[in-house]
Amino acid sequence: MNTSSTSIAPYLDNLFQTVPLRRINQTDRVVIWSDLHLGDGGSNDDFRQNADLFQTALKDYYLTGDFLLILNGDIEELLKFHPFKIRRAWESVFLLFEEFARRGKLIQIWGNHDELLALRPGRKGRETYEGYRLQYKGKDIFIFHGHQVSPAFHRLNNLVGFVVRYLARPLGIMNGSVSQSNTKKFKTEQKVYEFSTARRILSIIGHTHRPLFESLSKVDVLKFQIEDLCRRYPRSTGEEKVRIAREVQNAKGKLVSLLESAPEEAMRGSIYESHFMVPSVFNSGSATGQGGITCLEIEGGMIRLVHWVDADRGKHHLQAPDTGVYPLKDTPYFRIVLKEESLDYIFARIELL
Repeated sequence: MNTSSTSIAPYLDNLFQTVPLRRINQTDRVVIWSDLHLGDGGSNDDFRQNADLFQTALKDYYLTGDFLLILNGDIEELLKFHPFKIRRAWESVFLLFEEFARRGKLIQIWGNHDELLALRPGRKGRETYEGYRLQYKGKDIFIFHGHQVSPAFHRLNNLVGFVVRYLARPLGIMNGSVSQSNTKKFKTEQKVYEFSTARRILSIIGHTHRPLFESLSKVDVLKFQIEDLCRRYPRSTGEEKVRIAREVQNAKGKLVSLLESAPEEAMRGSIYESHFMVPSVFNSGSATGQGGITCLEIEGGMIRLVHWVDADRGKHHLQAPDTGVYPLKDTPYFRIVLKEESLDYIFARIELL
C-alpha cells in the first residue's frame, strides 16, 4: 500500500467500524444509485436530461419490486444550487424517496456535493450517513461515496462550493471535480482498491461517475473480452467462428470509441495490479451521463451492473449479443444488465487472492 493510501486508511477504518450495519440474504433486493446531482431544473442542471428515465425506473421497477434503495452521495447538487430550488424543481423525485422511506426501504449517504445533508436533523427513516455496511453471509460490503480518500477535499470543500456556485455556474460550466478528471478517477479508484483489498472487503463507491464492476473499468472489460474471443476463435468452426469474429469487431469498435474519447486510458494498463485482479471495488456510475444512467443491483445472491437507456441512446447496447436487454413495460425505456456475478464467487476471490 502506498503512502497516500496509508494516510487515508485510519479514517476509512474508523468509518467502517462506526457506520450502521444491515444483514442481507438471498431474498433481499437492493439497488444502489449515486451522483444524481439534482439541480434547479434549468439548463445547468446535469440531472435534467435523465430525469424522466430515472423516475420511471425508480417508480415502475424498483419501488414496485420492493427494492431497498441506497443513495450513495451527491444526490443533491448543493454546491451549485440552493436546497429550496432543488426541492421545488424535483418534488416528484423527493416524493418517490419518501415512499421508499415510508416502507423502511431507504438509506441515504452523503457525498462531497451534498455534505450539508449531514447537518440537517433527519427524522426517523430519513437519516443520512457518511457510509453504510451490508453483510452477506458474514462478508462485508462497505458503501461510501468515495471522496473520503482525498484529504485535501475536506480542507477545500467550502472554497470549491464558492467557486462552483458563484463562478462556474454563472459561466455555464457543468459539474467539475473528480468526475471529469481521468487522472483523479484513477487515483481515487486505486486508493479504494488498495484499502479494500488489504482488508478483504468489497467496497461500493460513487464520486468518479465511472461504473466499475469487479474492480474493472469498461476499457478493462472490453480488453479482456477481446482477448477471450481471440483465444476461442482458432478452436471454433462454421457459424460459431463467424459469430466470434463479429463479436470481436463489435468489442473493438466500442474500445476504439472509448479510447478516442479518453486517450489517456490507452497509455494506462490495469489501474490496480499486474498479477491478480481482486474484485474488491464496484462503482454505481451516475445519473448524469449522455448515454443513460447506471446503477448496481444485488438480488438473489448476485450483484449486477445495470444500464438504463431509451431506444435512441441505447442502440449499440440493444443490439449487443453479450448483454441482457429487458424492456420496461409500457415505457420507452430498457434495463440492460451489463455484467453480473455471484457474491459467493466474488468473496471467494477477495479472500483467496
